[in-house]
Amino acid sequence: MNQHFELIITTGLLVPMLGSVVLFSLLTISLLFARARIYPYPLYKPMLLNLFLAWIPIVCVSLALFFFLSAGSSQLWLVILLLCIWFVFFPNSTYLVTEFHHLKEEVNTVPFWFDTIVILSLALCGVLLGSFSLLLVHRMLDLYLPPAFSWLIFIVYLFLSNVGIYIGRFLRFNSWDVLINPLGLARHVLSVFKDRQKARSLLLFSVLFTVFLLAFYVFLYSAVTPIIWALETLIRQYPSLPR
Repeated sequence: MNQHFELIITTGLLVPMLGSVVLFSLLTISLLFARARIYPYPLYKPMLLNLFLAWIPIVCVSLALFFFLSAGSSQLWLVILLLCIWFVFFPNSTYLVTEFHHLKEEVNTVPFWFDTIVILSLALCGVLLGSFSLLLVHRMLDLYLPPAFSWLIFIVYLFLSNVGIYIGRFLRFNSWDVLINPLGLARHVLSVFKDRQKARSLLLFSVLFTVFLLAFYVFLYSAVTPIIWALETLIRQYPSLPR
């Protein structure tokens, strides 16, 4: 069966699921503003910025997919450019899970349960957005690479992106520094590897976070793939059906 078919069906299945992420995003924004209104505590703008950045990867992949399917090879340079942007900004999606870090901060005026709901909603946005964009890129890789090799690339990239999340959360760099401060970023990361304790912490975080995100991704992959197989079987049995 044509791999383009799998890519198109995957996209069709993810579109309504993306609506749930829109709802979680709106819920998060509403709760953050309600938090500032109900309790005497300032609006936490960094979370709003992080939520905005988390949407960049899925937007880039969606545009890349549109140009890839509609324009073909004539717009291949644009597809590659958008995927490069996705490559750099993807960690901003799954980074949202680390916002639970803020729960250990003492904010006496805001109930613990309220902030838990806010951050849980934010984290779900990040995991879903990240998994959706990964699945689409994975399907695109399958067009050109053997499945085992595309899975290997995918897992290695996921690990590297979690190294990036560690750098963002604990070393306080962000995706823009890859472009505007690459030398400073490289020097700081190298200094971490010279410290055994810090290097161990980075490695442990990256491995555990990769296992966690991979488990969620496999859940999504296993939910979508049987539907594609069923449609492929149906088309084989009834070849006159429109494709």
